[in-house]
Amino acid sequence: MRIIRLNSVSNALKVEPESFDDLYLLAIIISVGDRVEAHSYRRFKANERDVGEQKEVVVKVNVEKIEIDKSSGRLRLIGKIIAGHPAEFISMGSHHTINVAAGDVIDIEKAEWKDYILKRLKQAQREARKPKLGIIVMDDEKALVSYIKGYGIDIVTELYSHLSKRMKEKDYGKQRVQYFNDVIKAVENMSVDIIIIAGPGFTKDDLKKYISDMNIGIKKRLVYAPASDAERSGIREVMRGGTVGELLENEHVRKEFEYLNRFLAGLRAGVSVSGNEKVLDAIEGSRPEVVLVNDSVINDEEVKRVLDMADKRGVRIEIFNSDDDAGIQLKNFKNIVAI
Repeated sequence: MRIIRLNSVSNALKVEPESFDDLYLLAIIISVGDRVEAHSYRRFKANERDVGEQKEVVVKVNVEKIEIDKSSGRLRLIGKIIAGHPAEFISMGSHHTINVAAGDVIDIEKAEWKDYILKRLKQAQREARKPKLGIIVMDDEKALVSYIKGYGIDIVTELYSHLSKRMKEKDYGKQRVQYFNDVIKAVENMSVDIIIIAGPGFTKDDLKKYISDMNIGIKKRLVYAPASDAERSGIREVMRGGTVGELLENEHVRKEFEYLNRFLAGLRAGVSVSGNEKVLDAIEGSRPEVVLVNDSVINDEEVKRVLDMADKRGVRIEIFNSDDDAGIQLKNFKNIVAI
C-alpha cells in the first residue's frame, strides 16, 4: 500500500493499493457512507438510438456497497455519483461502480479517520517493503540476487564468476567453486525462506549438484527454474512463468493451516472462540492474539464491527481465502474466530 496524502481539511486520503492484499484491506476500511473518487469509465450515448461508447471520467460516489471480485482481482465500490468531470459525461445521482485494481489511485473521504485505521494502512505500507520471495538468476558469468516485494523487483547485488576460457583447467575449477560458494553465501544471507534459482544453460543445475555432492545444509527452500538470461528480464520471466505466484499461494495456504490448527488446539483447551459475538467479547475482554476471518464475509457490517474493534485493540487480523481448504473449514466456525 502506498499512502500518498491525507488532506486534513477534506479528510480525503489518497492511496495506491499495490497488491490484491491491499484491495482486501481497503474493503475492510471503506464503509458505507464514505465518499470515494477515482478515474473510471462511463458509457456515453449521444441519443437514445446510439449504442454509446466508453468515456474516461473522474467520478466521486457515495459508497453504498463494497465487493471483492477475486476472479478479476478487483475491488468494486458501488454508489450514487455526487461529483465528477467532464460534466457532459456525468449523470449526477445515478449509480456507478468504481473498479479498483492494484496500481489504481483513489481518494477516500471519511467523516473521521480513526487512528487505528491509519495505523493499519501504515502497517500495510511497511509490509510492502518486506521481501516475500528471493530470486537469483545466474549463468557462468554472473548472478543477479533479488527480492520480490509488494511493489515489485528489488535487485540487491550482482556476483561475478571471474571465469575465463583462457584459464587452466585447475584454476577454472577452483574459481568456479568460489563462484558457487559466493552464490550459496548470498542465499544464506537472504531474509526469506524460499528462493528461486534460475538461469540459462547448466550453471544453475551444476550449482544444485554441487550443493548436493558437498552435502551443504541450507536452511532455505530452493526451487530451480529456467530463465533465458541472468538479467532483470530473466527475473521478470520467472515471475511471469507462474512459479512465483504458485509458491506464494502455497506459502499463504500453509500459514492459513498453521493458524487453523492453533485455533482448533485452543478450542479444545478452551482458549479459542468463534462467531461474531464471542469474538467481540474476547476482544473487549482478554484481547486475543489474532482474529481469523474469511474474505467472503469481510463486507458484512457485523463482521466489520468486530474487525474495527480488533484493530482498535491492536489485535492482528488474518484474512483467509474462503475457497481454500482452510477457509472452507473456517466456514464451519461461523467464518470468524479468535485465538
